[in-house]
Amino acid sequence: MRVGVIVPMSEGDAPPMPSWEVVRQFGQRAEQLGFDSLWVCDHFLSDPGDRPVEGIHEAWTILSALAAVTRSLDLGQLVMCAAFRSPGLLAKMAVTADMVSGGRIVLGIGAGSYD
Repeated sequence: MRVGVIVPMSEGDAPPMPSWEVVRQFGQRAEQLGFDSLWVCDHFLSDPGDRPVEGIHEAWTILSALAAVTRSLDLGQLVMCAAFRSPGLLAKMAVTADMVSGGRIVLGIGAGSYD
């Protein structure tokens, strides 16, 4: 069995909005604890339903930064929204992040939206 964790990305995950320091420490601690993977959300805004809409970090930026500060974790999105980026741009972003990570990117493409 492989076990992963979702990175704190929005105001509701770690109020106030998680800083890069908080996200970095979370990722490095997950690696130290022996988790297999880290996952980020791909949304323009976070809409928790029972709370007001809130800000959220951009998925590829956080994923690439985590790739640079971890060594063994697989890194991916809980689903990359195909409608947010052109296919060429998405492919280029994925290939670059995969290079930074040393081949640890998991790319899941789908609807990935609240609608």
